[in-house]
Amino acid sequence: MPWGRRPLVIAAGLAALLAAVYAQVGGFAFVNVDDQQYVTQNRHVLRGLGWDGVAWALGSLHAANWHPLTWLSHLLDVSLFGAWAGGHHLVSAALHLASTLLLFHLLHRTTGAAGRSALAAALFGLHPLRAESVAWVSERKDVLSTLLLLLLLVAWVRYAEGRRRGWYLAALGLLALGLMAKPMLVTAPALLLLLDAWPLGRTAPPEAGGRRPLVRLALEKIPFAALAAASAAVTLYAQARGQAVNALAEVSLGQRVANALASTVRYLGDTLWPSGLAYFYPHPVLAHGGTPAWQAVLSAALLLALTAAAWRLRARQPWLLWGWVWFLVTLLPVIGLLQVGVQARADRYTYVPHLGLVPALVWGAAAAAERLRLPRALAAAGAVAVVLALAVASWQQVGTWRDSVTLHQRALAVTERNWNAWVGLGDAYQGQGRLEEAVACDLEAIRLYPGLAQAWNDMGVAQARLGRPQEALASFQRATRLQPASGDAWVNLGTAYGAAGRLPEAAAALQEAVRLRPGDPVALESLGVTWFFLGDRPRAEATLREVRSLDPAGGARLERLLVGR
Repeated sequence: MPWGRRPLVIAAGLAALLAAVYAQVGGFAFVNVDDQQYVTQNRHVLRGLGWDGVAWALGSLHAANWHPLTWLSHLLDVSLFGAWAGGHHLVSAALHLASTLLLFHLLHRTTGAAGRSALAAALFGLHPLRAESVAWVSERKDVLSTLLLLLLLVAWVRYAEGRRRGWYLAALGLLALGLMAKPMLVTAPALLLLLDAWPLGRTAPPEAGGRRPLVRLALEKIPFAALAAASAAVTLYAQARGQAVNALAEVSLGQRVANALASTVRYLGDTLWPSGLAYFYPHPVLAHGGTPAWQAVLSAALLLALTAAAWRLRARQPWLLWGWVWFLVTLLPVIGLLQVGVQARADRYTYVPHLGLVPALVWGAAAAAERLRLPRALAAAGAVAVVLALAVASWQQVGTWRDSVTLHQRALAVTERNWNAWVGLGDAYQGQGRLEEAVACDLEAIRLYPGLAQAWNDMGVAQARLGRPQEALASFQRATRLQPASGDAWVNLGTAYGAAGRLPEAAAALQEAVRLRPGDPVALESLGVTWFFLGDRPRAEATLREVRSLDPAGGARLERLLVGR
C-alpha cells in the first residue's frame, strides 16, 4: 500500500470504530445531571442562537464558569436540533471523533510512527473513561476545549518546524478559544514545553555543541501563560460567586491532599482496568470520614516510585517521562486541591491527561516488545485484542448514559453510599410520576447525608404532588435552612406557604427567591400572584411588567388573573 494512503486508511478505520461505539447516542435522552442548567431548563439556551444569546453567552457566569464558546455551541445545537437530545449528543460524538483523528495526526507527524500513533489514538478514543465526556451533553465543554487544544498543538508543531509567526499567532488564538470553552486548558503553556522536549526535540543540544537555551523556549510561552493566568483568575471568581468552591472547614487541606493522591492512583488503575465506572464518586470525607492515612501514604509512595522510574529512563525512553509529567500536570486543576463540588474524582477529568499518558504507554509497550523480540504479528494481534476489548467495554459504558434512571442505577450498583445517585434517581422517578418511589429515594439520600438540601427540596416537591402539604412545607423549610442560597427551595417554600394560605410568609419567601435569582420568571410570576391575593395591586402590576418582558406566557397568565379573566 502506498505510504501516502496509509494515514487516510488508518483515519477511516478509527472513524469506523468510534462510530460503532458512539452512534448509539443518537437515541439517548437528556439526563437530570446538569443538563437542566445547560440546556433543558436554561431559558437563554432554549431561545437558540441569536444576538441576545450571544450577548448572554459572552457575559454569563452561569454554572459557576465563564465559558462563552461552550454556551454558543449549545445555542447552535438548539437552533439546529431543538429539543431532540440525539442531535446534541451526536455533535459531542463528532467533536470527540475529530479529536481522536487529530491526536493520530499529531503523533504521526511528530514521530513518523504510523502504527504506534494509530494505536494510541484508538486507545484514547475508545477508552471507557471517555464515555462521560462524550455521552453527557453538559460536558460539551470537555470535547470542545480538547479539540481546540489539539488544534493548538498542531499549530505549535507547524510553528516549531518553520518558526513562522502566523502559526504562533494561530496557536495563541486557539488557546484563547479553548479557554473560552473550558478553563482546564490553563496547563497548555506547560504542555507546549513538553511538546518541545518530546517528540519535537527542541530542548536537545544543537549540532554545533552546547545546549539550546531553555530560557528562549520559556519566553515563547509568556503570552500563553498570560492567557492561562487570566482565565484562572476569572474561573476562581466565577466559582466563588457561584459557591462552587467548598469551604476549608468542609474539606480540610489534609483530606484534599489525601484524596488527590488516592484519586491519581485510581485514575491509573482505571486506565489499565476500567471497571466499576460511574458518573459520581462520593468524596470520602462525606462518605466515610475521609481517606485512610495508610492509603494516602501508599499512593504517595507509588507515585514517587513511578516518577523516579520515568526519570531514570528519560534518556532511553523519553516518552515515559513526557507522558507521566503530562498526566500529572493536566490533573492538577481538577485533582481536588481546590475542592469544587463534592465528588472524589470524575472520569471526565482524564480526558486531557490521557492525551499524554496513553501515547507514553503505547511507546513504552512497543519498546518492551522490541526488547523481548516478540514477533510483530503477535504484538499486532495483542494490540488489536486490546482495542476491541476497550471498544466493547466503552460501548457498554456509553450505554449507561441512555437516560437518567439507567445512569443513576448504574452508579448505585458500582459505588457505595452514593447519596447523589439516590437524589438523581428520585428526581428521575418524579419525572415518570413514580412519586412514592421518589420519596423513598430521597429518604435514602438523607439517611446517607442528612445535610443534603437538594434531597429535602426534591422530597418536598414529591410530597406536595402526593397531597401531603404539611410534610412538603416542613421539607422546604429544612432545605432553605440547609442551603439558604437555593433559589429553587425558596420558590417551593413560597408556593407551599401560599397553598397553606400563609400569604405574608409566601411573599417573603418568594422575595428571597427573586433576590437570589434576579430575572427568574417563575419566581416573579409566583410573587405577582401572591401580591394579587394579598391585595397589593400596584406591586402585582409592577411584577407583571417584569414577567412579561422575561416570559410572555407567564406574563399572559398573570395578566389574566389581574383583569379577572
